[in-house]
Order: sequence, then structure tokens, then C-alpha cells
Amino acid sequence: MKKNLIDWSMKRIKALLVVLIGSTLAIASLYNFFAIEQFPLAEASLSEVTREEIHAPYSSPFENIILDARAVFVFDILENKVIFSRNENEKLPLASITKLMTAFVAKEKMGDNAVVTLTRDDIEAEGDSGLREGERWRVADLLNTMLIASSNDAARAVASFVGSEGQSIYTGDSVFARNHFVQMMNDKAQALGLTTMEFFNESGLDIVPQTKNGLPTEATARAGGYGSAREVALLLTTLREKYPSTFEITTHKDAQIVSQDGIVHTLTNTNEAIGNFLGLLASKTGYTDLAGGNLAILFDVGIGHPVIAVVLGSTYKGRFDDMKTLVQAVLLTFSI
Repeated sequence: MKKNLIDWSMKRIKALLVVLIGSTLAIASLYNFFAIEQFPLAEASLSEVTREEIHAPYSSPFENIILDARAVFVFDILENKVIFSRNENEKLPLASITKLMTAFVAKEKMGDNAVVTLTRDDIEAEGDSGLREGERWRVADLLNTMLIASSNDAARAVASFVGSEGQSIYTGDSVFARNHFVQMMNDKAQALGLTTMEFFNESGLDIVPQTKNGLPTEATARAGGYGSAREVALLLTTLREKYPSTFEITTHKDAQIVSQDGIVHTLTNTNEAIGNFLGLLASKTGYTDLAGGNLAILFDVGIGHPVIAVVLGSTYKGRFDDMKTLVQAVLLTFSI
């Protein structure tokens, strides 16, 4: 009897253990089921977020920038690629950017040490940069004066001298000599493939038809030079490559130039924002009523990594603000 009771109890215990083990396994299976089903959802959700972050649209530093300029061109010379552009092929008035071509033709046609004697006609150009009638200048010094101070007198003297084939004191028709020089400028533009460039004088000053009394007529005024932002960049780059010393003076806030008569001329850079452009390699300003504010600069974003930026059709002050905005965007682009 006692033995039967023990056997029966053992059977109940075994049955209970089977039930308990089965329940445990069932609970474990249910847990694993829900864990396996839910974890991949969480993982997939995390992956989607990560994927969105990785493939989020790239926000360019140039996106939504506000500029006054009508045309803009920013080019990475080392990588040979456009960084940013806007209306870069539009033919626009160049103002004193024209003097880049004046310098190019003078460099090709005349040696730096050739001496020019200034005439009254030379110094009657618009503006006063301190040049004097009868003063003797080296061509290189006149070009430096023309580029840093945007001197129209210097540009006129260079055009008369080179256009007369190097006569130190030109006794012929100075207008004819300058017209000859302007034709050289246009010939050079064609040779370089600068199809939007067209020149009517050596300085870029607006040409306003006048009556015999010196009053403006109803005839349409025209700029002294035209071209696109893209081709200005090409001209400046080519000029600097062929004649590397041409723009050294334009990297300074001011400079002193001594004429052959020992007269010291202190000149201020027309690029009023020059201190904002680190690594500056070249600079040229331009401003007239027809052109508005123009500015072209060449600068390094790293050692041996030049970038060129051109703005045309801005305002007097806006050209400097535009350029500062563009340079900041360039530097951000290279820091990303």
C-alpha cells in the first residue's frame, strides 16, 4: 500500500515537472518569437534614419547666397573646374577691367624698361593719379600705376607710346596712335579666343558722345570695353601665367613708385577690400556708370592651389561685398 502511494506520488511529480518544463519552453519560445520579430523592426528603423542622414542632400556654401552682381564666375584653376557661376557668358561693360588687356598688349609689344615721356594729352584723361607733363616713366612703372590705382592717365600714355611704335615723345596724331593700340587689343582678344571681348579705348571709360560745347548728346553712350565674366577670368589667368610679375603690385594696399625723374608717387589700391583676401595673387577693379562695379581677383586656397573669381555689374560697394561672400563660400567648400 505504502509502496503504491510512493509510486503514485512519483508519477504526479514527474507529470508536474513535464508540465512545468513545457510551460517554460513555451514561454521562452514566445519571448524569442516576439524578440526576433520586433528587433529587426527596430534595426530597420535605425538603418533608415542613418541612411537618410548619410544621403541627405548636400548643402553647398553657395546655395542661396545673395549677390548684387549681374554676372559671376568662380573657377578652380588647379582642378580645372567651375566652382560657381551665374550669367558668366553674358557680354557686359568691363570698365577698368579693360586695363588687363592694355597691360597684356603693352607687355607683348614693348619692353619693361622702355621710357615714356608724358604729354599734356596723356594727363588729360579722366581722373588724376599725380602724373605730370614732361615726366619720364618706365613702361613697367606706368603699368604698375595703371593696375594698382587704375590710372587712366597711365593707360593713355601706354596706349599712345605703344600705338606709336615706341616713340618716346610722340609728335604725330595721338588719337591715331591710341586707335592703333585699341586695334591691337581687339586683335589679341581674337587670338586668345575671347569672343565676347570688344574694346573701344584703352582705359574702359564710358564713351559719351558730346556736342562741340562739350555737352552730352542724345546719342547712346557705350562702354570702353566689353566682355564676359568667364573670359575676364581667362584673360587674367593667361596674363599672369605669361607675365608672372604683372600683378604683384596689386596685392598691396598701397605702393610707392619713383619715376625716372626721381619723383615719388604714393598710390593707393582701388581694391578697398584687399585686406579681406588672404593668399591674394592678383586683383583688378572697375567702375563706371554703364558698367557698375566690377572686380576680379586670383587667390590661393592652399599652397599652389589658385582660384579665380570675377563679379561684373555690381555696385561700387557691392562688388567688394560680393567678392567677400564668394571667397568665404570658396573657403567653406574646401574645408568640408
